[in-house]
Amino acid sequence: MKTRGKQQRTKTMRILAIRPIPIGKMKVLKLSSSWKMQSLQINTTTKLMLRQLISTLRKCALLEKLRAAREAMNVHYPLTPTMWREWAQDEARLVAGQEDVAAVEALFERGVQDYQSVMLWLDYLEFVAKHDESSGQVSVEKHAKKRRLFEKSLAAVGLHYAEGGKIWKAFREMEKSLLHTLDGSENKDKQLENIRSVFHRQLTVPAADLAETLKEFKEWEEEQGVHIGDESDELAGVPTHVASAYKKALLVSASREPLEDKIAKDQAGSTEQLQHYMDYITLEETTGEPARIQVIYERTITAFPVDRDVWLRYTDYLEKNLKVSSVLKGVYARAVRNCPWVETLWKNYLLTLERSHAPDSEMAAVFEQSLLGGYQTPEELLELHLTRADGIRRRIMSMDDNSEKQTFLALLHDTFDRASQYMTSVFPDYVDRSLPLHAYWAHTEAHLAKDLAAARGVWENLIKSSGWMTEVWQGYISMELLLKNVKEARSIYRNCYSRRLEGNGTQIMCSAWLRFEREYGTLEDYDRALTKVAPRLAEVQVMQVQQETTPSQPSPQVNKTKEQAGKGVRNSNQTPSESVAGKRKRGSGDDSGFKEPKPVLKRPKAGEEESFKMSKQKGKTKNAPEPSASSLKEEAVTRHASTETPKLYTDECTAFLKNLSFEITPDELREFFSSGSGVKEVRLLRDKVTDQPRGLAYVEFEDEESLAAAVAKDGQDLGGRVIRIARSAPKAGRAGFGARAGRGGHPGRRGGRHGGGGRGEPGDENGSSGRGGRLGLGHHRGGKVAITGNNTFAVPRAVSRPLGWGAGQASTGDEVPKSNDEFRKLFLARK
Repeated sequence: MKTRGKQQRTKTMRILAIRPIPIGKMKVLKLSSSWKMQSLQINTTTKLMLRQLISTLRKCALLEKLRAAREAMNVHYPLTPTMWREWAQDEARLVAGQEDVAAVEALFERGVQDYQSVMLWLDYLEFVAKHDESSGQVSVEKHAKKRRLFEKSLAAVGLHYAEGGKIWKAFREMEKSLLHTLDGSENKDKQLENIRSVFHRQLTVPAADLAETLKEFKEWEEEQGVHIGDESDELAGVPTHVASAYKKALLVSASREPLEDKIAKDQAGSTEQLQHYMDYITLEETTGEPARIQVIYERTITAFPVDRDVWLRYTDYLEKNLKVSSVLKGVYARAVRNCPWVETLWKNYLLTLERSHAPDSEMAAVFEQSLLGGYQTPEELLELHLTRADGIRRRIMSMDDNSEKQTFLALLHDTFDRASQYMTSVFPDYVDRSLPLHAYWAHTEAHLAKDLAAARGVWENLIKSSGWMTEVWQGYISMELLLKNVKEARSIYRNCYSRRLEGNGTQIMCSAWLRFEREYGTLEDYDRALTKVAPRLAEVQVMQVQQETTPSQPSPQVNKTKEQAGKGVRNSNQTPSESVAGKRKRGSGDDSGFKEPKPVLKRPKAGEEESFKMSKQKGKTKNAPEPSASSLKEEAVTRHASTETPKLYTDECTAFLKNLSFEITPDELREFFSSGSGVKEVRLLRDKVTDQPRGLAYVEFEDEESLAAAVAKDGQDLGGRVIRIARSAPKAGRAGFGARAGRGGHPGRRGGRHGGGGRGEPGDENGSSGRGGRLGLGHHRGGKVAITGNNTFAVPRAVSRPLGWGAGQASTGDEVPKSNDEFRKLFLARK
């Protein structure tokens, strides 16, 4: 175990590429590229590894390597107050000259910027006092420097209720030490007033040691020959304003004491302690004292540095109440280092930099760091890119220099282009129907850059990848109409009306085209649009009727890409060539991903009745007379016509069961899977003609764990049968409305499923042998649709318009194609 730990530490130190650094030149290391944030994603494991490395190097007293390891960790993470104290103490022991003193002071300054720690400030103050160049002879000038440092520490942590008194006490002791070095009554009297002033200031601050401070003040005044307090008033002899503030501070302390006790008793980092801190913040916010509110926020983030809610609440308070750019920039810089995965912090950081008129180079650096946050949703990453684009656009609008404006216009174009590529690479399945990125991009190209070709290029490129979205065409047309380009808008309508659009997109765009021509076009324009729109709408309507009136559910293909994006299932209205090709239909709404087994029905002979045998639970059989097949078929059609459109399923988390007892019920299946729980829905399959159970079922589960537990029960006994369970895996596609012409024979073979054979008679559903019949349209659920008139939505062009028809002849559906002899005569006559 020890050997393994030693090997791990050696490997880690090798990764750091540590080299000795003189203490007097202690600066942030220029680390190798392996430590650059652009090429390394530091995770929690790396953070713990660095902490262990630092602890090991410190125990081994390897100062140069230890310093490099600390700098490496600080590149990515703020060090804790304890780590900063240890670092400063280690460096303070090696101080050999004034240059080293300045380096350690700079180290303390870095530490107190990360977290507001009272103990770190005390170490800082003690170090400065100890290494005074005068060797005990404290001059007034040197003392003024230390006084400024104490004032800075009081502003940072002087209002700390539990530990702030330590800073005040150190301040008083420093002032008293100066008193003993002064000569002359005038200087001493002035210094006495300085000490008295520090006491007065401390007595007005609510703190845990407030009563103890009053006692020390009285004792000090007694040493100076001044008596404070009597039996009736303990504040007698104290200035009135100080006494009044002291009493108010006592009341404030009484209300804070219970929360302070709870925080002290709670386990460090526990949920209870966090809740008590939040209650403390709420209490302070009701008082309206910004300094005390800021201190309690700093105490909370010191105890919980990676809690996003604390940082968001803190920054929100500062933006609404303090509104100091320098303070906000510092807090946001610390917040994003502690919580780099919070997009809101990065976005507000960029906005704060813009409000403070920071240079674009600084904003660009912050934006590049924000892209490495490891966000969980595409909306967060998109919002960051849009915020960056907002800043560049606003900067361009405020510019007067045309050359500089062109530079930033190119930068804005690159920002949009990079955002589009970045989103596609990181979240390839993401679809936002409001199109915030591309609509914004096209708008800036058209209105800000005055480049209409670039704006149209944005939409054209989007159509290539997402042309199935109705919103893309609507956005493109809206831009052209906003620019008053009526001709271009009409051209877009002509291009999109026949496209495959999801859901009812075809109807929407066709109706929008007609409305457009009413508002912008002439009568001829309207007639031309109507000529194109009407047949397309009729085709779509016929197709929808077929889908709604078919006696069984279709099994449209689920578009997994759009379903994963959470923006709906991509559907489309089929074109004529796609319908006849036998591709799977794309419906609208929630699509189903499972395919039910289909029964093969035989036409009963005249006068003969079918009898169906059903298996009993324990192998018993039962024969029962059933109505004729024709009557059953009529009843099924009537029953289907009287019901609503069946619900469609995706079967994304569904198990398929077979060999079930015909008497099984949904409740029994739910009880069977009770140990796995998570059953969402049970669907028992029945014969579509006889309505009898088929021993098959689909069981939909809430999550993948429940589904896995269900599949594990494959082969178990249920109701006297060994059931089979498998995950439902819908096929990727199946035949559509019809099939190819064949040589007759059984329905479903080359002649199509339940459709007319290629050489069968026109009315023969079974496709019996014969010649000369017109091709029938075989429906995939049975039945037959005759192709007449203009209903050619599912017929190949070669069938709907046979050779020999004139180009100007209208198709009525009853024309007979010309024979070879007729065609030959027609051809010779033209010569």
